[in-house]
Amino acid sequence: MIVASAFLNQLKAASFAVQPIYLLYGEEPLFLRDCYDGLRKTLNSQGYLSGDVYDVDANSDWQSLQMETQAGSLFSDKRMILVNMPKGSPGREGGKFIQDWCQFVQTLPPEIVIVFLCERLDSRQLKSKWVIAIESAGLVVQAKPVPIKALPNWCQQKAQSLDLTLEPEAANLLAERVEGNLLAADQELLKLSLLLPAGSTINAQTILENVVDQAHYQLFALSSAVLTGQVAYSLQMLMRLRQEGIEAPIILWLLSKELRQLIALAQLSQQISMGQAFKQSGIWSSKQSEYSSALNRQGLMGWQALLKSALKVDLMIKGIQPTMGPDEVWLGLSELVSKMAR
Repeated sequence: MIVASAFLNQLKAASFAVQPIYLLYGEEPLFLRDCYDGLRKTLNSQGYLSGDVYDVDANSDWQSLQMETQAGSLFSDKRMILVNMPKGSPGREGGKFIQDWCQFVQTLPPEIVIVFLCERLDSRQLKSKWVIAIESAGLVVQAKPVPIKALPNWCQQKAQSLDLTLEPEAANLLAERVEGNLLAADQELLKLSLLLPAGSTINAQTILENVVDQAHYQLFALSSAVLTGQVAYSLQMLMRLRQEGIEAPIILWLLSKELRQLIALAQLSQQISMGQAFKQSGIWSSKQSEYSSALNRQGLMGWQALLKSALKVDLMIKGIQPTMGPDEVWLGLSELVSKMAR
């Protein structure tokens, strides 16, 4: 198992060896995105075509994926298959498929590369037979969040990769304004790299003039509007954020975060009181009424279905699922916001 930063360095090395199976998992969406995009580009450069995308969980029928991999020898083209498994729960059938595949491919060149994409995995999942099988036959990559104290240093390194120099005070200010959101920090630095000449030094004044934290307050306003069921206002906030230049991945990160929190609260409320669920989840008292409002409108299955809808928008943003253009992504976000706020 290696961390995302080490994996990204591996992808740049001339000695990079393609593995037959990868597991990319973790809590930091920016690193997951970068690792998957980097791997896909590297595989494409080595003749692998991006193939089918499968969305699976413990209750899925794995037969179609099994048939797809067994049919590999019928095709001359090398292929990459993406398997989205957010919860990291393949079930008995999926676990058996993964273990059988890992054992099968050890004696063959990787004609087909399977990439599993998961969110956070707990210690029990990491010790499961299917994860151990992937680690023995391929590679497991963890996308760990950057600690708040380390975020300024990360910002400086990111700026350096964009041929910019970020002064320490500016790095601290940027980290403060994006409130720990790496997607937002990445976006702001990319915008600065387009505004400023290559080799520029960025000071605190440049951050003050170009990175407006008001947009991030609007993000929290969108969250509150969605949770409290204000459909029209939520859609209005979404359009305002788009006009402010906030990228779609950041908004999707916010909505997905709220959906995962609602799912966790709905599951906990089946076992303990709502007050205990809030306490266990670390929900501040000022936000509890908002989550309560949302939970009164929909049940566990409804929020789980909406998280799957969020995944589809994510696939459009990443270019894995074809779209007619950026407007289709924003239409997907609008539908997601509307359904969450109903």
